[in-house]
Amino acid sequence: MLKRRGLFSTLACAGLLAGCGADSPPAGRRDAESARLAEGLATAPDPDYEALLPPPGAADPLAPLGAALRALQGGAQGRALVLVLGDSHIAFPRMAERLREHLQARFGAIGPGRMPPGRANRSFVPAGLALEQEGEWTSAHALRAATPGPFGLTGYRLTGERAGDRIGLRSSDLRGFDRLHLALHCGPDSGSFRVLGAGISETPRASRTPAPRLRLIRLDLSPGTREVALELVGDGPVALLGWGIDRRGSGVLVESFGINGATLATLDNRAPDILAAELAVAPPALIILEYGTNEATDRDFDPAAYALALSRRIAALRAASPRSGILLMGAPDAGRPIRRGRGACPVAPLTALEAVRATQRQVAARERVGFFDWSAEVTQDPCRLPGLVRAGLMRPDLVHFTADGYRQTADRLHAHLLRGAGLGPAGA
Repeated sequence: MLKRRGLFSTLACAGLLAGCGADSPPAGRRDAESARLAEGLATAPDPDYEALLPPPGAADPLAPLGAALRALQGGAQGRALVLVLGDSHIAFPRMAERLREHLQARFGAIGPGRMPPGRANRSFVPAGLALEQEGEWTSAHALRAATPGPFGLTGYRLTGERAGDRIGLRSSDLRGFDRLHLALHCGPDSGSFRVLGAGISETPRASRTPAPRLRLIRLDLSPGTREVALELVGDGPVALLGWGIDRRGSGVLVESFGINGATLATLDNRAPDILAAELAVAPPALIILEYGTNEATDRDFDPAAYALALSRRIAALRAASPRSGILLMGAPDAGRPIRRGRGACPVAPLTALEAVRATQRQVAARERVGFFDWSAEVTQDPCRLPGLVRAGLMRPDLVHFTADGYRQTADRLHAHLLRGAGLGPAGA
């Protein structure tokens, strides 16, 4: 249980200015539409993301990212998003954070972006952010198809309804943030909540809608805000599919959503209409799919079925976000330690690892999407894995990396993306 004199009590005492949708109605039609957009009662593509993207149909999968980054480098106004979806390699956020660090240092830093709600994903412990959760919340994720939905882009859902229960975050970034994003699944029984933070009215905000639907809310905060919280009123359940913070202005966002144990099939457990709406509102310059490690443990792995599933998923993403590039990360080397004679390889690779990686490479070529060879760039060979453990880059399970190992992967991925996008190294 959190101490109320900590983050939440600090927020409750903060000076509050006029809010967005809960105060007096806006005067003009344009203001009314802006209010509907801010409260998630209407959705439209964010022009800041669309401004930097080329028309659909680019033959080069890294062309949208290259166009966006070159535009930012030239002083254009807009936002470039790199979206990473994957398994436990992504659920632990160090790889994505390092990639964000590289890109934002050169092309503009505008904050961390969207995240799983509250502490729904216990593996998500972001650097520079303290996440707090107080009260009786129920979390669920999209790992198994049998888990009742809906789920959106993050793959997580956090639901609460008891009055006074809260989730909050605190940033150590001295620049703070000035925008809050909320993704809620609402319906006739949905309850109300308050947003506690500088520049946001404490007036309860109703989330009830006549029929089940997604509401994507974006609220402007005071510049330099460092803390924000969401508190339940207690008049019905509030279901959060995601939240996030960033800063207004131009730059790059890297958002990552992973689930421990996930396979490519996990994406099928996201509601297609919700996923499409979230992609349409903030179209990425690049979508990275990082899957394959868990498929590689399947003794009955079917390459043809996996290839078909990959192609279908790529087609679905292209339909939902036609101006985005797509890249597959080939599964890294992974295995189990074994005892062998002197000089023999001490690692038994995961059962279907080679078949998974070969299928990913073939599909990437056939579907004209990018491919990052994690094995060639970092692990190189299963027999090297014990050496990576000794070097502090891999964990003893010979499957997961350490924080330094994920950062090294991000270094290589960053260089790969810049080469593919036609951009030289920093300072070039």
